[in-house]
Amino acid sequence: MIQGDIAVRRNRNVLSCPGKACLWPRSGNGLVHVPYILSNNYTSLERDIVHGAMEELMDLTCIRFVLRTKEPSYLRIRPVDGCWSYIGRIGGTQDVSLMKTGCLHRGIIQHELLHSLGFQHEQCRSDRDKYIRINWNNISQDKERNFYKMSTQNLGIPYDYQSVLHYGKYAFANDAGKPTLEPKGNPSALIGQRIGLSSLDVMKINKLYQCNVCRYLLAEPHGGFSWQGSQHPNTSSCVWLIRVPEGKVLLHFETFNVKSSPACSRGFIAVTSGPSKEAPKLLPKTCGNLQPFTLMSSGVMMRVEFASSGAEVNFKATYSSVTCGGSLSNTTGSFSTPGFPSKYPNSMDCVWALSAPHGNRITIHFASFNLESSPGCTYDYLLIRDGRKQKKKCGLVPQLNITSSRQSLLVHFHSDASVQAGGFHATYVFDSAS
Repeated sequence: MIQGDIAVRRNRNVLSCPGKACLWPRSGNGLVHVPYILSNNYTSLERDIVHGAMEELMDLTCIRFVLRTKEPSYLRIRPVDGCWSYIGRIGGTQDVSLMKTGCLHRGIIQHELLHSLGFQHEQCRSDRDKYIRINWNNISQDKERNFYKMSTQNLGIPYDYQSVLHYGKYAFANDAGKPTLEPKGNPSALIGQRIGLSSLDVMKINKLYQCNVCRYLLAEPHGGFSWQGSQHPNTSSCVWLIRVPEGKVLLHFETFNVKSSPACSRGFIAVTSGPSKEAPKLLPKTCGNLQPFTLMSSGVMMRVEFASSGAEVNFKATYSSVTCGGSLSNTTGSFSTPGFPSKYPNSMDCVWALSAPHGNRITIHFASFNLESSPGCTYDYLLIRDGRKQKKKCGLVPQLNITSSRQSLLVHFHSDASVQAGGFHATYVFDSAS
């Protein structure tokens, strides 16, 4: 075992992998099938965790983990002792060890699966000295070999502090408070995350295996993306997987235009609340020219997909992470500031996305409304977005009623770091526009 979690056969040199000898073969349709068996020692919940980690990796690349039938070379995933894997395809039965305690987390599973696909640790890259400082004095003497630089294929992709294959700052330290690794230029940068794949991890897999896919991972707390079909005439489908660190994903389409066709047969955009197309649907296959609208996931992931067989696809979207609020789609309901009728907390952002059936409008009644007053509602405020129109409210308002001009509304409550007030309690109802 080297580098803590890489298994080595005595007759095999892991320092290099000539040509495609350690890669899993591509099939005629461009997909890379990796057969595997999963130990029956895992519970159904534990198996779901492993499958979820695989699912995210498959959705973003041309890799396909498939249950083994008679294939001679395959992964045998089982709880042996710790978390470890071989590098690349070694032929025959190939163990991946994932102990029940400490290994069954999305990022750790993906870390070991990337080893099995042929990837070394990021901090052992041949060009690592430009980006990372190794504090040899802080490393336990018998662990120094875990930090040796290796001959690697870097694929022209930038060094990635956020890679799921990067060691943590205190890996193999002889003193828990002394870092063994420090990013050059920014010693406080986060390294060694095990949340899941990074966007550059996805790029590396697709480049190494020559995957002809349009796939993007968006893993920052907020950001944006867009598509102009005229700039990509040869791309007929694409997927964006949004994964925020915590809370829920709030997605806002600023523009949405997919040429209409019967049953959206020539092109569509679809959105699900999760990492696959089988996850709960937030936006079923949809086409046409739509006004701005907002969607919210039920967890930290949201998947956006478009497909086209000739229809022009154009859209622009932004996303953010929210930890308070939710999606409201029942005919009637209510929502309020945290802790109401007590004063709301400082430094809060809550977002409610209200979505009524087609042909309906939304009416919100605020029976009580009291937010810190300020010129222009600069400090604490309620922002109501109705399509492209938006209005801010703050202060003490005896009666406040809002009726939408369309079938969706976005309500955003914000409080700053000082001065609290009573907050608000609101009820809403969906009514036919006629």
